[in-house]
Amino acid sequence: MSSSQPSGRTSRGFALILGAARAAGLTARTRSSLLRKAEFDELVFVALNDPVMAAAIGKARQTLARFLELAKHPEPAMDGFAVKITIASSEGAEFIWIHPFAHVGERFIGQINNTPRWVTGLAIGSTVAFDRTEIVDWMYIEAGVINGNFTARPILRAARPPDREAFKRRFGLDFDF
Repeated sequence: MSSSQPSGRTSRGFALILGAARAAGLTARTRSSLLRKAEFDELVFVALNDPVMAAAIGKARQTLARFLELAKHPEPAMDGFAVKITIASSEGAEFIWIHPFAHVGERFIGQINNTPRWVTGLAIGSTVAFDRTEIVDWMYIEAGVINGNFTARPILRAARPPDREAFKRRFGLDFDF
């Protein structure tokens, strides 16, 4: 994997998988458009220069050390630890959820937890190795509430208010934009 910017669709944006539903082991219950995208592992595009996306990735990276420590020594009510990495392809940068994952020496290893659309040769369940610089987000569930998942904010910000609120309720997200 490479953390460099790929050619191709990068001028249009990142392909984001709203795979938090799969990473968290949640199942479909509603048909709202944003919820449907999340629950059916569909792509959402966000511009590379989106300031909310840049801030979300920055926040995830600033808090990554604390998250990794929690993942090593979780409290009893914590589970569903996952990281989102960026993988370059000829079509653009694609964000992929990795769950489960393990820290092995200076690198990480884990299983792809959503369907790659642009990255060829990988599928759900494929094992990948990556380094810390490729991690763009993280999440875990504590007592039914998702913590982290900062990259959901730019997606939710662009959604219709009823879809946004339904998504936040469905996935236990509690944040403002």
